Amino acid sequence: MNKYLLKGSFVFLFVVLFLVIVYFILFATLKKAEPEYSGTITCENLRGDTEIYFDSTAIPYICASNTEDAAYAMGYLHARERLFQMDLMRRAGEGRLSEVLGEKTVAFDQMFLTIGIKRIAEQIYQNASPLTKKMLTAYSAGVNEFLHAKRDKLPVEFDVLGYDPYDWKPEHSIMIIRLMAWELNISWWSDYAYTEIVQALGREKAMKLLPDFPENGPVIIPSKLTAFEPGVMDFLNTDKAFRSFMGMPGTHIGSNNWVLNGNKTVSGKPMIANDPHLTFQTPGKWYFCCVRAGEWNAEGVTLPGVPVVVIGKNQSIAWALTNVMADDADFYVDSLDQNRTSYWYDGQWRKLRKVVDTIQVKGIQPVIHESFLTHRGPIVSGVQPYGKLFRQGVETKSTLSMRWMGSEISDEYSGFYALNTARSFGDFKKGVSQFTVPGQNFVYADRQGNIGYVCGAKLPMRKSVSPLFFYDGTRSDQEWQGFVPFSDMPELYNPQQNYIASANNKTVASFPYYISNLWEPASRITRIKQLVESKERLSLQDCEDMQMDVKSPYAEEIVQYLLAAFKGMNIKDDNLRMAIQLLQKWDYKFDKDAQTPAIYAMFFEYLLQNTLKDDLGESLYNEFVFVANIPYRVMERLLKENTSEIFDDIRTPQKETREMVLRKSLVDALSRLERLYGKDIKNWQWGNLHHVTFKHAFHGNSSVADHIVDIGPFPIGGDGTTICNSEYHFFQYNGDIPQFKSKPFDDVLGPSMRYLYDFSNPDVMLFVQPTGQSGITTSIHYKDMTEAWLNGKYFSIRTDNASIQKNTNKLTLTPKR
Repeated sequence: MNKYLLKGSFVFLFVVLFLVIVYFILFATLKKAEPEYSGTITCENLRGDTEIYFDSTAIPYICASNTEDAAYAMGYLHARERLFQMDLMRRAGEGRLSEVLGEKTVAFDQMFLTIGIKRIAEQIYQNASPLTKKMLTAYSAGVNEFLHAKRDKLPVEFDVLGYDPYDWKPEHSIMIIRLMAWELNISWWSDYAYTEIVQALGREKAMKLLPDFPENGPVIIPSKLTAFEPGVMDFLNTDKAFRSFMGMPGTHIGSNNWVLNGNKTVSGKPMIANDPHLTFQTPGKWYFCCVRAGEWNAEGVTLPGVPVVVIGKNQSIAWALTNVMADDADFYVDSLDQNRTSYWYDGQWRKLRKVVDTIQVKGIQPVIHESFLTHRGPIVSGVQPYGKLFRQGVETKSTLSMRWMGSEISDEYSGFYALNTARSFGDFKKGVSQFTVPGQNFVYADRQGNIGYVCGAKLPMRKSVSPLFFYDGTRSDQEWQGFVPFSDMPELYNPQQNYIASANNKTVASFPYYISNLWEPASRITRIKQLVESKERLSLQDCEDMQMDVKSPYAEEIVQYLLAAFKGMNIKDDNLRMAIQLLQKWDYKFDKDAQTPAIYAMFFEYLLQNTLKDDLGESLYNEFVFVANIPYRVMERLLKENTSEIFDDIRTPQKETREMVLRKSLVDALSRLERLYGKDIKNWQWGNLHHVTFKHAFHGNSSVADHIVDIGPFPIGGDGTTICNSEYHFFQYNGDIPQFKSKPFDDVLGPSMRYLYDFSNPDVMLFVQPTGQSGITTSIHYKDMTEAWLNGKYFSIRTDNASIQKNTNKLTLTPKR
């Protein structure tokens, strides 16, 4: 054999052998963290044998002799399936991301140290009930049992970042609850935007861009608002960057729920439904679990990091949640002395409290961070994104402090546990009464046939309602004046209409206190009521179909204005004529295989831009449309009132009308669709534009890795105004901060799970989530629910003891004797 050929063969064989070895090493590294679903594990700090059965989707059924062992087992299960997810979130709350992620997360650590999530959690734990302390301590022991016993089999994310997680503490579970409250806290974003809008446009024009006041309270724009100095957006931008970094960019943070009594169902028993709308990510938000442990006998979704069922049922009741959309945060413009150590308040100087923290940063020297606290909360205007000291060349001189309901002492865990063990509506109300944040609409049903609703939120009372603007921090009359008593909060019990539904809408027509002005557009609740009232009685299949419904009453309303704008026009362009014909025949359903939804969605995006960008400019426009329900509601109002001052383009000499802007927006939309997909309308399916991808925290670092850790993309139907919510962004950012890296019309938020329960079949729940139970990328349970979720299918979760014990996979946790 030719010596060169022989040498080449050896080289080739060596390379192949090397690649095989690398493959098996990589495969072994990825596979090592896959959990076992059967066998016996000896554990420290466990009181008795605890049996855990697993069904075909790895849903666990925990059977323990006492509640503490059940909490311990849940901690063990959460840790082995979701440890990296849990660790990343508690690090965020503690201001310790930069220890493992480096300089790029320093601003996020500064933000949460300033907000004080860790300080708040420690105070809450000190004041918590004995039950809360007992359960969180047991849960922490279970998490740490896994950490200590499986130190060499941790998920691959820890290997990639090169660190080991530290022990779990009870306070970490409280941080997880508070971080969920922070994720659902969206009201303050609009405070920033509207304050700048008043500065940019003046009071009169800004009033026209408020979402349908005075429906939700009087408008009082502070007289000094236009004098406040600019450059106070850094805190807002840092939070946006954090949400993007953590894969949480959506702002339609709401949900649907409804409950029907036996007079409204085919079965003659109550039915309950829920699909919480949260940002899509992998692993998903929820971990389904069934618990059998004395008084704790419940099943439903849990939040990794917290030992309790958040949404679900027990043997007596079932419950479901949606976001109240409560305005639970305000900003105050403060005046500091020359040394910036004191602030002026009611005619005298008060000392700022200083808190010093050291942020350990991987690869560089530690960063010393100083937080300054007023009596109402922290000064947040000093938080700078990515170390950026100035915004657009303007020095930040205005000083903002924040008061957030999440800084109040409360015990949400005890409230959730009370729901898990409730036997009646009275028990249920007692549990709900303990909720401060995140404020939720709780709907209820029980096996006796009763249904109910309670608003679970702690609402601040304001002397003067200026809900969308900054307050004057130098005056006590601008402060919260206490809190709305729980006895005054909205509730319903067995209403005559035989059903209760909420979809982040205004739930009561008349209420003496201010709740919010950030309701979602009425489209989803309108459609829910249409479907519920379309039949005398509904079946479980009807509820399944409702959760997948993609018809938009909002689009139906908007299209009427568009069609009227073209009435009587001589249209020569073929695609324009065809588009109008399709819109005339449209059933207003956002089916992924239809072309008309794509035409409408593109038109609506241009309608927003053509109406608002000339007044607001690029940057402020992006702030205005950031919380998606605001532009939806404002555009609805502008079209209805025919607000000529806003529709006129100030950049042109002519006077644009509403009809001119509507026509231009459709023409712009068609031109863009032609550029993207060609002139043949048959190629313009909504699913070509509208995709969903469930992204891992490592997304974007490597296209190869993305194919391993991400799930998708998939074409999807719906939009931000359909029951099957599939929000996409209206904004684009072009700046120093890498915000929200997604393509236009990409679905970033929607049903984080779907849950249905019919009391006529008490031992079966229907459930599905977008990904799977496991956060281990190589696990068969990483994405084994995705296909069912996409296609509107469900898994039947059987909760009777006989069915539980038929599951062949059984893991036993036994105490060390």
